[in-house]
Amino acid sequence: MKKTFLSLAFPFALCIAIVAASLTGTWKGTVMIQDNPVELTYKFKAEGSVLTGTVTSQFGEIPLMDGKISGDDFSYKVDINGNVRESKGKYYGDSIVITSSVTGRSATFKRVAE
Repeated sequence: MKKTFLSLAFPFALCIAIVAASLTGTWKGTVMIQDNPVELTYKFKAEGSVLTGTVTSQFGEIPLMDGKISGDDFSYKVDINGNVRESKGKYYGDSIVITSSVTGRSATFKRVAE
């Protein structure tokens, strides 16, 4: 039983480590806020199932809070003028898609070469 559990747990842990390592970096995209395009830059750092980083726009930089990674999915919160909002995302290798509770819309972000 213990061997079976370990043989199943190792590939899962390996997948989390691969996605976490791949999610780390800089991602850019454009979101529509009240029908106005706003460019966002995410700087993610993933360690295991924990996601940290910042999101930057023309309005400034906001740190990510309570970031989590589960498989290809991730989530985080941001505090915008005292209003904490959660966003959820999915990692697709060459891109990520983030659905924001701030705008209620999804946007695609591409990795920026560093």
